[in-house]
Amino acid sequence: MINPVLLIAIPLLFAFLSVMFKKADKGLLTIAIFFNLIGAFLLKETEVIIGGWKPPFGINLVADQYSIFGLIVLNIVFALTVFASFSSVKKYSTVLLVSLASLNGLLLTGDLFNLFVFLEIASISGYILSTMTKKYKGTFNYIVLGALGSNLYLLGLIILYATVGTLNMADMATKVPMINNNVLLLALTFIFAGFAVEAKLIPFNGWVKNVYGNVNDLSGGIFSSAYSTAFILVFGRIFTEVFQLSETLKVVFLTISVLTFIFAEAAAFEQKNIRKILAYSSVAQAGLAATLLLFGFKEIAMMQILNNSLAKVVMFTIAGGIYLATGTDNLDKLNGLFKKQFLLGLGFTISAMSLIGLPIFYGFYVKILSLTSIMKSGNYIVPILILLAALIEGVYYIRMLVKLWNPKDGEVTGLKVEKCIKYALLGVIVGAFIIYISINPQFVTEGMINYLSKIAGGM
Repeated sequence: MINPVLLIAIPLLFAFLSVMFKKADKGLLTIAIFFNLIGAFLLKETEVIIGGWKPPFGINLVADQYSIFGLIVLNIVFALTVFASFSSVKKYSTVLLVSLASLNGLLLTGDLFNLFVFLEIASISGYILSTMTKKYKGTFNYIVLGALGSNLYLLGLIILYATVGTLNMADMATKVPMINNNVLLLALTFIFAGFAVEAKLIPFNGWVKNVYGNVNDLSGGIFSSAYSTAFILVFGRIFTEVFQLSETLKVVFLTISVLTFIFAEAAAFEQKNIRKILAYSSVAQAGLAATLLLFGFKEIAMMQILNNSLAKVVMFTIAGGIYLATGTDNLDKLNGLFKKQFLLGLGFTISAMSLIGLPIFYGFYVKILSLTSIMKSGNYIVPILILLAALIEGVYYIRMLVKLWNPKDGEVTGLKVEKCIKYALLGVIVGAFIIYISINPQFVTEGMINYLSKIAGGM
């Protein structure tokens, strides 16, 4: 067993040391990532009180099965991304360490204000990481919308604190029924809008296209997998455990999440650059995960989040690597690339197949569970929309793969990708795991049941 505080404290300590000992910064980053990776697997259910003040007056960290699942996925994809793109780390070791600490903190905190603090730290780290490719317009949009989201979340929190006098998640959950409906509606609307920025839900996701669409191999994997996992799981915790939504508010939030994956898939269909296609695909996947969470299907949402994280860490890292190696990610200029780089194409293709949800791949298992579960709840419109979105998604991903595997006019593209062995290795390893859980979905399902047996969230 390991103290969950260390999953935040060690990366922060090493971030401080990396400033003092700059020549050792990558070594410190490596040690911290290995420590957190092992620590996430060793973590047991526990609650740690910080500063000696018991909740609800003091602050606490809560390692329950929900957060432990998130920490395992988060730290795996974070490690895979950094080690596959180690040459791109350069001077960003300190930022990555702070980012790792804050993302772990988001999943562990049992306090709504400390959630805001970790949200701010993770966002600032994200702003800096988004400057890696020097596309500052995207960073500017991200900062503006991120600041708007943070302030809306904080405003909602202030309203709630002024009403019930607590910030502890468990205490808040017990006092929510005491809050006036109009006050609660206003506060939850602000909090939802605040989280919608980082969760990539419309209309607050305007920053995604320019940030995700211009990532390199490192920042692409970090944003699409580590950040996405942390933010959508925190979204699920807040809107399924801390606050019980009224039917009206639930319908409004569900409408937003459903519209998110429909419009995002349609937008992805129109794109010609790999990273922009993946950017909109990420928005769509976030919308689908949010829909499942709002319906109350946490276990399926967690499977969906796992499937998306595994697929996107491969696809975004490879897409960023291709851009670094060739100077383009335009599909029309990359015809037949995978014919020359077979292993690169193999990992990318397996990930895409699973993301689409084609039969025999893990995503198919998740999609079938999603559709049948929602239909059993008596709702048939959302499953139809999910199928429509899946059809659009399938068309643009198949179109992408056909171009990348088939050289135009019998010629393989002249663009060279000599430095992609590490990306190919990442794709093969993750692809092999996706194949394994596709054949043995119970490997994840059984583990998920254990993780969901005691979702307490500190309450």
